[in-house]
Amino acid sequence: MNVMQNSLRLHHVGIVQPSMENAEDYMSRFGHIEDYRGYVEEFECWCLFCTAPENSTAVELVVPTGGSLARFNRGAGGLHHYAFETPDILTLQKELATRDVTMLRDTPVKGAGNFLCNFTNPISTRGILVEYVQPLDGSA
Repeated sequence: MNVMQNSLRLHHVGIVQPSMENAEDYMSRFGHIEDYRGYVEEFECWCLFCTAPENSTAVELVVPTGGSLARFNRGAGGLHHYAFETPDILTLQKELATRDVTMLRDTPVKGAGNFLCNFTNPISTRGILVEYVQPLDGSA
């Protein structure tokens, strides 16, 4: 199975916000409506997924509670990553490894939604952070 040759759908774009108040202000200014949120212990952050308008991509607002994300862009936040959906994240990771692309974690972690996720190591991608998500139970 060559996951990379399949069309990977853009799942969401992640934007780091320095605080929950900043995230709420962002949603208000740009008309985003929170769909759901979840805490990801592995990355020490709240993830607020906004409802995507029809035929568009969702926005994820990432609010760190500590760790390296709190220092992202010197604490100012900003565009953090874009995420692609894949049906098989482990196979995808193996394919990427054959191209000398490493991941941040050896195995995927449970994301804030009903999915597994993992990020490319930005050293492998010249500073671009790409997330891959695998929906669980047919949803993302």
